Amino acid sequence: MVNKISFNFLKLSTLTVLTAISLSACADNDQLMRETVAARIASPAWMVDRQVSAGPYAITVYERMHEKGMPANIYIEGDGAIDEPEALNVFNPTPNNPVGLHLASRDNAKNLAYIARPCQFSGLLSDEQECNQEIWANHKEYGRAEIDAYNTLLDKMKARYGVTSFNLIGYDSGATLAALIAADREDVLSLRTVAGEFDNIAIAPYKRQLRNIPQLHLSGAQDTLNTPEHTQSFLQFIGQSACIKNTHIQEAAHFAGWVDKWPEQLKRPLPTCEKSLNDYEFTPYTPEEKPIYYPRMGGLKK
Repeated sequence: MVNKISFNFLKLSTLTVLTAISLSACADNDQLMRETVAARIASPAWMVDRQVSAGPYAITVYERMHEKGMPANIYIEGDGAIDEPEALNVFNPTPNNPVGLHLASRDNAKNLAYIARPCQFSGLLSDEQECNQEIWANHKEYGRAEIDAYNTLLDKMKARYGVTSFNLIGYDSGATLAALIAADREDVLSLRTVAGEFDNIAIAPYKRQLRNIPQLHLSGAQDTLNTPEHTQSFLQFIGQSACIKNTHIQEAAHFAGWVDKWPEQLKRPLPTCEKSLNDYEFTPYTPEEKPIYYPRMGGLKK
């Protein structure tokens, strides 16, 4: 009887180990497939991948930098697999369909880079800590650590390639991160968002800075995840500004309808930020002091 129990326990233990190995192999294969998809998107656009240490993260970047002394277009990915409809139980935030990378691959700019989010395609710098769900799921709090990490990454990019400034493009929740970075830096020329998810609480301290940055927000009329009404709510929250425009793309949904149209959308002119009367600060008029005239005594001199 004891031998039978021991044998059954051994079978159960072996099955558990084999299941764990099988799941691990599946996870590795799944990650490899996602990385292969990204490489196939980036390669025809001559975008090369590398990992950049920034804060606690090793952030994956696909980039093409050809011209010093010029701006760079920076694409920031969204939530990735967290939002994808087929991913109900997500253990890996690396996107199966990296829309931000798709958009970057259709951009003909001399200097451009696609920046993944923490734990997408890569992990943490410390081998003692895993890039688990507790870490990457909390990135939507948009804490100072993540903003500082991206600022560090952009500073390293400027030093490495000699670019002067940045045009930021944020997809999905990358829109909020791009807005926070734009408000936090002095070298951001413009902000564009695509199917943006906006966290008004995180953005609230930066409302005034954002009003002075040229920006264009694109929303899809068929998007049921981040609806056009969501974008409109963000614009009302920021307040009226000559620097801000928004446009609805009739055929676009959240994950579809953007890539083929992107070269055309890039041609849309950004606002010129011409100030309205409400944008000027009121300075009260102070008359200049003039010397007091004292008339000569004794009449006119002849």
